[in-house]
Amino acid sequence: MKNIIPYLCAIILFANLTLRSETIQLKSGEKWEGSILAQNKDSVTIKLADGSKKVFSKSVIRKVSFAKKPKPSALKIEPQISEKEKKIKEEKELAEKQKQEEENLKSKEEKQKKREEQLSNAKRHYLEGSLGVGSGESQSELRPFFQTIQVAGLLFSSGGQAELQSTPYKTKNHSGTARLFYAWDRFTIEIRGTETKGKFDVGGFQTLAYGSGNGSSSTSDKTANVLLGNGDSKFQKLSSRIGFTPYPHPVLDLQILGGLERIWTKTNQEVDSLGGITTTGINPNRVSYRDTSHSLKGYSLGIGFEWKFLERFTLQGQILHLDMQGPSSFRSNEFRLDFSPFRYNQYGLDYQWKSTGTEVNVKFVTKVKGDFSLFIEASNMTLNNKLQSGYITENEGGGNTDPSQILLKVYGPQILIPMFYDSKTILSYVQVGANYRFNF
Repeated sequence: MKNIIPYLCAIILFANLTLRSETIQLKSGEKWEGSILAQNKDSVTIKLADGSKKVFSKSVIRKVSFAKKPKPSALKIEPQISEKEKKIKEEKELAEKQKQEEENLKSKEEKQKKREEQLSNAKRHYLEGSLGVGSGESQSELRPFFQTIQVAGLLFSSGGQAELQSTPYKTKNHSGTARLFYAWDRFTIEIRGTETKGKFDVGGFQTLAYGSGNGSSSTSDKTANVLLGNGDSKFQKLSSRIGFTPYPHPVLDLQILGGLERIWTKTNQEVDSLGGITTTGINPNRVSYRDTSHSLKGYSLGIGFEWKFLERFTLQGQILHLDMQGPSSFRSNEFRLDFSPFRYNQYGLDYQWKSTGTEVNVKFVTKVKGDFSLFIEASNMTLNNKLQSGYITENEGGGNTDPSQILLKVYGPQILIPMFYDSKTILSYVQVGANYRFNF
């Protein structure tokens, strides 16, 4: 029994060293790494990494180093949640979820309420009438076409006349606009009529050629006259438009607009052509009464806006594209004084036009008292006219067999006239006026 106990101790020590020994350091400084297999009071046996065994006397060993055996990582034991705690946690999460849903619902209801208030404030049902007066400029005439025909006649025949007027194409005018505006929630109907009138002076020069030959034969006499005279113009425009508001708002209202447009213009001129008696004794003096009329009809598309601010002020506007077409007519009744008592000539031009352009209106309104308000409005419309077809009439009832004049009638409107002038129809004005609203 006494022999067994030391043996068991040695086995336990050996097992402990086997598990923990790693390095033997000798007194000479050498180091041996491996696993210690056995030891006694005199020696230590180590198994090297290559599998060989080596025995060292304890007298040469300075130190034996044992590697610490890593402690196995402790198993993470999650605490066990009791049924009560689990139920409390679920109730808490459910409460938070319900709170979030309530907040989202409340936010949605607030937005819906705000939108309903906007729709309620944006509701409208009224009829508004307005009248404005002001001044501006307008242009719509066929004077350049008449001049072109005269130049062509002078080039293609032995006799003829051509003139150059210094009168501006744009004429000053006084204007007035009447407007009815009916609004019912998202929809609006507008009827607007504008009329302008103006007077102008006529000035310029007229070249006259006299001869007896045809075609390109030379003329026997030529003279230049001074043009004097006066005229008046009239411009009428009628618009009927419907508007729709996609997203009603009590402060800023944006609308889609569409409607029908009509334009009528008329110009009357008295032109006196004065000059000295020619060398052959011809009196070149003459008086012409000229009428120009122009009619266009078509449609308009665009957008409109109305911005209310500072409770009593409103800024309104429209930006429109216009597409129109229609005829124009020019008539000249000329009384020549080279014969006694006089000789009468008549010229005429008739054309069809295609017109496209834009119209912009801006209106600033301020409330005065109740439903009565004052405004200032600026408007500009510009149409570019393109010639579609036309013809010339000359000496109506008298006939004309001159081949050059026949060719001129056929080709003049389509070839010569577009080369000389790009026609425009323009109306611009600034007006002040008053509005009165009837609320329903």
